Amino acid sequence: MRGMPLASAITCVCLFCTPAVRAQADLATAHLSPTLYFSSNAEESTSRAALHARAAPEVSAIASSNAESVTQELDRCEALLSALRKHEAFLKVRTLEDTLDQAAKKARAEVDTDQSVLEAAMDDRLRRLSPIQTASLGRYVLLAQTAQREAAHALSVDAERYRGEVYAPMLNSLYDDYARIEGGLKRPKEATASDTTTRRRGLTAWDQAYDQAAPEEAALLGTIVDLENRDAIAQGYKNAADRKYQLRGLSDALVTTTLAAVQAEAPAYRHYQEVLAQHAAKVLGVAPVLSTEVDLAAAKAPAIPLPEAKRLILDALQPLGTDYTKRFAALLDPANGRLDLDGGAHRARTGTSIDGVPTALYYSGYDGTLRNVSTIAHEGGHAIHRELMNAGSAPLYQHSGPSYFFEGFAIFNELLLLEHATKIAQTPAEKAYALERLLWKLTVELFVSAEETEFERSLYTQSVGKQILDQAEVDSLFRTSIAPYEYWPASDVGQSRGWMRKSLVFEDPLYLVNYLYASVVAVALFEKSHTDPDFAGKYEVLLRRGFDVEPQALLATLGIRLDDPALIKPASRLLSEKTEELERAYAEEGAR
Repeated sequence: MRGMPLASAITCVCLFCTPAVRAQADLATAHLSPTLYFSSNAEESTSRAALHARAAPEVSAIASSNAESVTQELDRCEALLSALRKHEAFLKVRTLEDTLDQAAKKARAEVDTDQSVLEAAMDDRLRRLSPIQTASLGRYVLLAQTAQREAAHALSVDAERYRGEVYAPMLNSLYDDYARIEGGLKRPKEATASDTTTRRRGLTAWDQAYDQAAPEEAALLGTIVDLENRDAIAQGYKNAADRKYQLRGLSDALVTTTLAAVQAEAPAYRHYQEVLAQHAAKVLGVAPVLSTEVDLAAAKAPAIPLPEAKRLILDALQPLGTDYTKRFAALLDPANGRLDLDGGAHRARTGTSIDGVPTALYYSGYDGTLRNVSTIAHEGGHAIHRELMNAGSAPLYQHSGPSYFFEGFAIFNELLLLEHATKIAQTPAEKAYALERLLWKLTVELFVSAEETEFERSLYTQSVGKQILDQAEVDSLFRTSIAPYEYWPASDVGQSRGWMRKSLVFEDPLYLVNYLYASVVAVALFEKSHTDPDFAGKYEVLLRRGFDVEPQALLATLGIRLDDPALIKPASRLLSEKTEELERAYAEEGAR
């Protein structure tokens, strides 16, 4: 899940008016069971070693299999991959609970390499099948067709092994350097002071710290771009953006069409920004207000304890059906050992689902804000989606699909939750904050994602065959990308710090395009859930089947076409409607 706005530490509106102290007390039992996947570290280590010993012989067996035995060998590979998934889940939990656990990180990397090598071996064998042989593969037909279609970009098994041992560690090292720099750029306390002079002094010092770090971060980003492009070109793609789009069932032409459609709705986004700016200027008593000050004017209230958060989520997700909410309730029950919400030293500050059997949910540092509750609805959505695919007996390879599908389903959960929060708000202040969270979610996922998509696309497409990008070039590309959308002047939001704070640009290059399409899918699902009386049943079928057909065919079962430019219209209408509601809530709050 992407990061939050700069002043995200503001506490949320009290939807249930319960003392905040309970929010922390409820976390005492919210821990993942240490025996969820293995009874002990020793058992996991012994099992992993045995599986690793099977990987190389299995690669040889699948490579030499004949037409009669290939399906049997595919079954063996899938069984081995399924067994490795259990270890992947166990080791992911260990690295989340202790980011200094180097042994777990190394073991997880080895498991990832075994998985990649096995998948490459399966693909390599499937590419050598004739059309008649492919048609007789049963549940592996789609995998074979995909492998054959992507043959031009495939690497050998040995190359995949080398790539896993060299390419990924290099990227991780570059991201670690970025994280080290960002770790020293914490916002000073002065930057949130109520006194304007003190606050502006703090913000200026913060900006200056970023200015000093910008050349080094630009060099890191330029190196990542160059490395990604070289790797993609070696696989036969034009550049890294071309590779990412194709692997997600997208294309540069489709991205261009979508960006144009979003840009056409930018006036609604700028109006929303203007409403926030005017409100912040009034509350803070300063004009013009800076973009980094806007969140300081947000409504404040006590925290939401975990039991209340659970009820809020389950009530909001009622449109998804009884089975879905029952599964979500089980996930959120600490007694089942599948939920971890506690913070602590050396724990990863993140939220994520654990793709094991059973699925689980990790989110560090729950503090009872509506923002936190929304994150649980999001990450829990990933967990339930994976659980439903398991329940639907989809082949393991059909559990993987475009990331924007996964993110779209999860963001859909957040929209339902935040809309429900606006409906049950008891005061104008509660209403205003719930609307602020809903509108932030909608705008950052659609319009900020459009800015980010254009920025990353320009980084990768305009640097091919050139020297590594420097700060001036990165700054120029960033300003050009955000200019069509922003209410704020470039002197405020168009500086280096704007792209420097986008950690995913460094951590997971070109992932951000997923949020653009995820938001389009999420809003389309949101609209369908309000207009289609049979939505819950159709949606559950969609989640259970995994990715057994092309992505566009899956969406078509709900009447959604990703290549329809008009798909942006519902998001724009929702933004405009909720912005008007927010203006009224601000007016009512000010009149009290």
